[in-house]
Amino acid sequence: MALPKTSWEIRIDSFKCVLYLLVCLIFVTLVSCNKSDVYTPDELLKLFKKAGFTPLPFPDSKYRPGSIISVDENGIRWVDDLQACRYPMSEFEEPSYIPNITFEKAWEFKGSALIDFKGVSAGPNFDKISKIRMEIKDHGADAFRTIKLKVWEEDPYNRNSVSQACMDELKKPNRYLISEAFRVSKGKYTFYDKFGASIKLETPILKSLLQFKPDVKYEITSDGSIVIEQPAYFAVRKAQRIEGGFELLGKAGIEPEFADSKIEQLFIKTHPIK
Repeated sequence: MALPKTSWEIRIDSFKCVLYLLVCLIFVTLVSCNKSDVYTPDELLKLFKKAGFTPLPFPDSKYRPGSIISVDENGIRWVDDLQACRYPMSEFEEPSYIPNITFEKAWEFKGSALIDFKGVSAGPNFDKISKIRMEIKDHGADAFRTIKLKVWEEDPYNRNSVSQACMDELKKPNRYLISEAFRVSKGKYTFYDKFGASIKLETPILKSLLQFKPDVKYEITSDGSIVIEQPAYFAVRKAQRIEGGFELLGKAGIEPEFADSKIEQLFIKTHPIK
């Protein structure tokens, strides 16, 4: 027959119970903290690489297929696109191919990136936005048809219509052509201030943060975020070196994947992967 517990033993048992519950609470808290609903830079890089894309250091509406870019160790710069060379861009564009990417988390990037979206500019209080969280609502991948371009150039009239000044620009070192680009057509954006608190949007606040051109569609959501329907590019695939024509990277004498590897390094530099 067990002896009844003394008051001291009861106290010890109670303490053990409280301690056990405290340990459980700490464990649950740690687990929930580790299960972030936002992609880390490493996760985002692996996700895009699996689909054959290289993420840009920043989202931008200008980096569409057919864009001429400069890439080196110091950064990536948009130069122009082939329309400036008198190429009929619309004949070579192939929009809206949906890549095999499933997004289960949100993305975060610096607030300054949003003003690289076409038709979006900074308002008087824009500097209050420290970072932006994006949830994708609609996405795809646009391409530039390089074989069709070569067929078009077989016609002497077409070839002679291209600007020589533009072709001279294309022959400069570190110039590349974007052949495919991952596009976010529609996204939900939540703004955060420098203290990490979300900025709940309403019309007067939004107008002080951002300015929109009339052709940009947007809507403030009930939870204080904003849905913007304006294409922006977040990653590229198979950027091509330009040498008089448009030769795929990997050709003899050309360093394979040069542009994509440099862009990946710039992404890691901008978003350090620990």
